[in-house]
Amino acid sequence: MGKLAAVTCESAKPDKSRDRLLGDGDGLFLRVRPHGTKTWLVEYEFNGSRTKYTIGVYEREGAPGDSIPDWLRHGRLSLTQARAIAGNWKDARRAGHDPVAEWEALLAREEEAETTRPTVSQTIDTFMARHMAGKKSAPAIRYRLDRLAADLGERKIHDVTRKDVIAALDKIADGQREGQTAKQLAGEVLVQAKRLWRFAEAREWVETSCIEKLTRKDFDARPVKRDVTLRLDELAEIWRALQDSERCKSDPVTVAAMKLLILTGQREREVTDAEWPEFDLDAGLWKIPAARTKKERAHLVHLAPQAIAILTELKKITGKARHVFESPLRPGQALYGRAVNNALATLFVRGALPNITRCVVHDFRRTLITRLPDLGFEPFLGHKIANHVLPGVLAHYNHNSYEAQREAALKAWADRIEALAKGKNVVQLQRLA
Repeated sequence: MGKLAAVTCESAKPDKSRDRLLGDGDGLFLRVRPHGTKTWLVEYEFNGSRTKYTIGVYEREGAPGDSIPDWLRHGRLSLTQARAIAGNWKDARRAGHDPVAEWEALLAREEEAETTRPTVSQTIDTFMARHMAGKKSAPAIRYRLDRLAADLGERKIHDVTRKDVIAALDKIADGQREGQTAKQLAGEVLVQAKRLWRFAEAREWVETSCIEKLTRKDFDARPVKRDVTLRLDELAEIWRALQDSERCKSDPVTVAAMKLLILTGQREREVTDAEWPEFDLDAGLWKIPAARTKKERAHLVHLAPQAIAILTELKKITGKARHVFESPLRPGQALYGRAVNNALATLFVRGALPNITRCVVHDFRRTLITRLPDLGFEPFLGHKIANHVLPGVLAHYNHNSYEAQREAALKAWADRIEALAKGKNVVQLQRLA
């Protein structure tokens, strides 16, 4: 059996009807699920019993740490790490040990140790490892829980009272900068804290959650629903500013990311985390895998000529990198998720966008959905482009993907923005039948 290579692991495509198993030797397989998820599987026979055991999810960079237990706990393994585990387990079998049984026994002992009333910080670590490992939202959730741990981390979670949590949240809500409160952050911390206490309750580390009845309203921290929708001329003015080096001082990668957000209406992280194999510039297509979308549904985005031109130029800068929008500050990593939004905020702070409604990059998405009908397209097409689930019976009975209409809509959208940015007169399109 031939050995796997890193490039094979990266480029392996799923079979839509069944799992694909790519062998590496020593019982190690890379399993490619129909929806695209790649996991490591070790299969072996011991004392007449056959075992198949998933040791982790494939990730090119792999897990931190220097030991096999550390890698297995982390659960995201490079080819080298998975191969090392498979080889180690093969040696264990030759020595008369069942590696999976021994590993699960170790986990059971650790689980038992965890039940000895952990601290808030220990509970957070366990929660993140058990429930959030590998999820895109993990860094943001970790940040919020760490804000809570700054005050309560060393306390045993069993001994923390509702009054203690309220005091910690009030401290967060008092603000980070003069003249501004952080009530919204306190509300977000509360949401994650309630998840943490439910996790602890399920494991009998606390008898009942002491904060379950608390709400964001108790901290004047109700979530703010954004409803900003730009006019097309405002969006065109932002586009014009991005092309003016005197007005926009951001690096070319960040500028390209913001332009693609405007042209495609996709989510910020879906753009900034994009990888080059997802794009077929000759066909004008961008295939976002299910693992990278909010609803875990693979999504096809049609690229207008303007978007293809942006990506073609960007390839001169990041074409040899994994990520299309590689961070200029951290080679090998994607552009930080909020970097584009920060760049837009800087344009407003510097006065480079006078008379433009103050907005964030997610408002570009809402603007595309809202304004496409102004160009003559049916309202639901914007939601199809945005990968939204259509409501009610429409979602149940209408499975048409409307790819031709989506392609036409995004091309018309890009043409309109470009024409307005150049100050050209444009002709209103007729609504499609």
